[in-house]
Amino acid sequence: MAGSSVAGMVVGTVFIIIFASATVTLVENVNKAQQAAEVELPSPELTLLSADWTWSGTEGNIVYTITNTGTETVNIDHIFLSKDGGEPFSCSTLTWDSSPAIYIFPGETIIATESGLDDLNDDIDDNPQTVWLAVFEYSLGVSVT
Repeated sequence: MAGSSVAGMVVGTVFIIIFASATVTLVENVNKAQQAAEVELPSPELTLLSADWTWSGTEGNIVYTITNTGTETVNIDHIFLSKDGGEPFSCSTLTWDSSPAIYIFPGETIIATESGLDDLNDDIDDNPQTVWLAVFEYSLGVSVT
């Protein structure tokens, strides 16, 4: 009879150790999740000064002029444009006025061109009225002229 009570105490102790270990792991994971929630995203401020149609032969282009009016350097891969609420596309896919841009620095203005558009086509991508710029939680729109 004494052997079964010792066995019961050993099994009970093992369960208490497993429960305590699981509790410690849970508390650590909750703390890590709370720290992750406290991460602040950058808050850049960019201005899409204009989105202008230009022509090259029979092909239409939109020339985007973007200025970094904030105090943070922004990676071009984080800037997205959307025409008339269509699917957003990264600014990194555009043709830049100088060497390939990687960053836009505070106070800098960059010019990028999207080619292969047709002003007479009714496709939303080819005949937009408004272009929206978004980077992290910041966005604004301009009319295409």
